[in-house]
Amino acid sequence: MIYREGETEGYLQLKKMALSFVEQMKVGEEPGAYKKEACETTPSTYGAYHAAIILSLFNELGKKDGQYLDLWAQRINKLQCANGYFSNRIEDKNRERGINELDSVWHFTRGMLWTLYVLGRKPEKELLFLDRFLNKETMYRYVKAYDWSNSWAAGNQICALSTAMFALRDFYQVPYVDDVLEYGMFPALEELLDDKTGYWGCQLGADLRNGQFGTIHVLPTYFMQGWEYRFPEQSVDSTLACQNPDGSFWPCGSDCPDFDGAYMLYNLSLLTDYRKEDMVKAAQSYLQHAKMHFSDDGVGFTIHRKDSLPTQWKSRPHFIWKDGDEKAREEIRDEDPSRDKIMLGSWFYPQSIALISGMLGNTGFEGPWRLTRGCLHECNVDEEPCF
Repeated sequence: MIYREGETEGYLQLKKMALSFVEQMKVGEEPGAYKKEACETTPSTYGAYHAAIILSLFNELGKKDGQYLDLWAQRINKLQCANGYFSNRIEDKNRERGINELDSVWHFTRGMLWTLYVLGRKPEKELLFLDRFLNKETMYRYVKAYDWSNSWAAGNQICALSTAMFALRDFYQVPYVDDVLEYGMFPALEELLDDKTGYWGCQLGADLRNGQFGTIHVLPTYFMQGWEYRFPEQSVDSTLACQNPDGSFWPCGSDCPDFDGAYMLYNLSLLTDYRKEDMVKAAQSYLQHAKMHFSDDGVGFTIHRKDSLPTQWKSRPHFIWKDGDEKAREEIRDEDPSRDKIMLGSWFYPQSIALISGMLGNTGFEGPWRLTRGCLHECNVDEEPCF
């Protein structure tokens, strides 16, 4: 468990660094108006999304009054379309998307629902686009239809689908969501789990690192629903194999892969004692690596290790779903040395350090970390105190 009552100096340092960057990205006085990085000239949706989660992580949202949170939620709900999904494209406003037309809006919908979870508010419109998923056979076929040789891309979509189904259950009290997931989604995912690596999709062509990034998007649903994860020992071997000698999980570090590795280390440490000493060493190594992302100016966290050079960086692919495509497109984003911090780092590095602190204990970063399980990147196998 990562929650501790007292605030250590390390916790306060992380809090100050993260909140300083959030404050630097604030635009005007309007609730939720944030940029996600300095190069943006106007508030962005992902700025509003990530800022809310960072403030929630440090219990800063709890200091805002109800009207302030209502206005922030209104900013998010303006992006909800007629039949319930979320999109920032004007042409989607009244578009009713069918079950096979959701790929391009899943990730965005997931982020907006997570934001509403941490704000303690609900969507303005009912989630009618999920009606077709309320059938276990349909759910099973939908999950199996993805190309799991790209576990990273497929897992992202399933994480979004689970988020939406949980929102249907939690916000609208639809009683049979759990049954659809247990008898539709769960059997499909079980058939896609590789018994040799403990990762999803590796037996179908995903390499180990791609499999890890897919797996951290699937496991939160297992943890939320209390489903058994059958191959934790194999997963330990895979996770340790994915870690680089410097403790990172991507060459010279990167917020998403580094968080993903820390997430696996923490949760596997609760599921098995297999290779316990190696896991502890991996966690210690990760913690030292994460410190290399502390910005020297005390504001936020760097995208790459401070001791690295641009010639050492490896571009991380992003998988983009375009309308009409059957598979995600890989987009390699150029590494621009002037682009040194993004809002996501002020979420993922503090939370990953919190996870490692929960695993190791007495790291000096313990504190009253606040997690919201409905935001699935904050859902672990153990249940933190509910706030």
